[in-house]
Amino acid sequence: MAQVGKKAFRLIAAAALIIAAVAAHVSAQPAGGKTSDTRPTTTTKSPPKTPPAKTTLKTNSKAGSSGTPASIDGKWWTSGNDFGASEVVFTQNGSNVSGVIHYADGRAGTINGTMIGKRLQNTWTNSSGESGSGWLELSWNNFLGGPWHNQKVRDGSWTLMRVEGKWCFGGSRARIRTVTHNARGELLVITEDGSRDGGHLDGPWIYLESDGMTIKGDTDFRANRVNWSSGFFWSWCGRN
Repeated sequence: MAQVGKKAFRLIAAAALIIAAVAAHVSAQPAGGKTSDTRPTTTTKSPPKTPPAKTTLKTNSKAGSSGTPASIDGKWWTSGNDFGASEVVFTQNGSNVSGVIHYADGRAGTINGTMIGKRLQNTWTNSSGESGSGWLELSWNNFLGGPWHNQKVRDGSWTLMRVEGKWCFGGSRARIRTVTHNARGELLVITEDGSRDGGHLDGPWIYLESDGMTIKGDTDFRANRVNWSSGFFWSWCGRN
């Protein structure tokens, strides 16, 4: 009996040693339980790709309009200045302008320049051996300001006015006057019924001769209206 008790005691002691060893191993594990040699796979969504922002080129509409050359084709009359009575006929190709000058006294000349916006930078010569350079600024139906200079003249000026074209009597398109003139400023006016009247240009003034009478017309500052001394008026209707 004593021998049996000793065996039991030994078994109990061995079991206690095993339990103590297991407990020591478990206490050495990290908190939260068993670790794994391989990390769990985690799926991370990459942010959606966005295309690069398009660069929009801004256009300056004001600059574009100012840079677009105005159209000045046709005949113009020099008025009220020290350049001399003449007509100038411009031919325009884009911004390039050429023209011929017909003076009232029979002289002739040429003009060449570049139209930038509403300004014509130009040089001219004539059959008297005169020449000059300067600019003209288009304003309404006028070329205004145009200073010029040459060997003799330091501060000349000339102004051009568009007279040749269609004018509406009293502003009515049913009563159109078609007007032409030559280098001497002699006018021919054809009314809507085909009748013809004469007249002449003298500087900025227009004189109309009809039924034995001469009436004077003053143009306004935009040169798109003629106020007649008889009380009626013409308004500009456009070129022929």
